[in-house]
Amino acid sequence: MRDTLIQVFLKKNSELNLSALRDEKSVEIKHINDSLHIKELWIIRPWMRVSDVWTGGWFPLLPLAMSYPETQFVWIDSVRKKTVAVNAVIEQLWIKNAHVLWTRIEEYQWEQFDVITARAVAYSDKLLKWSYPLLKKGGVFLFMKQKIEEERELLLSLCKKYKLSLQQEYEYQLFPEDIERVIYVLKKN
Repeated sequence: MRDTLIQVFLKKNSELNLSALRDEKSVEIKHINDSLHIKELWIIRPWMRVSDVWTGGWFPLLPLAMSYPETQFVWIDSVRKKTVAVNAVIEQLWIKNAHVLWTRIEEYQWEQFDVITARAVAYSDKLLKWSYPLLKKGGVFLFMKQKIEEERELLLSLCKKYKLSLQQEYEYQLFPEDIERVIYVLKKN
């Protein structure tokens, strides 16, 4: 399935310019492998509803949906071309546990999720302001970021404001010379 996802992504990317990555190895390492680091946290369970916000639609949504077929995944984005592309891929790959909503996250208030993921997008203050209402009490945010101390300090101050607790900082690199990356696990109290 991984190879098929890579091929489909590269084809759609050549049509829509969704990512600067243009070769199989880069997509596998920098998109798929990066997305799958969430599995190392052992947080996602079969009964959960997971929302991925603003992250280009493909990653981490599709690798996670493919890895957790009993978990429901919802991707929310306001960019029409991305949502159309992701919906087409979901149908093409017969992924039955994921769907896409074309809307602005701050306008979507109809349901709450057990887990919200966000990969390499926006500063934490904007992410929390707009996605906080979508997270259930006791649920967790998984923010995938480049490890930058200023971002961490901002996040810690926002935890107080939003009554969140920082549960874990999972640090990793995709290859030896890669940037330092981190997944912040924030629990809504």
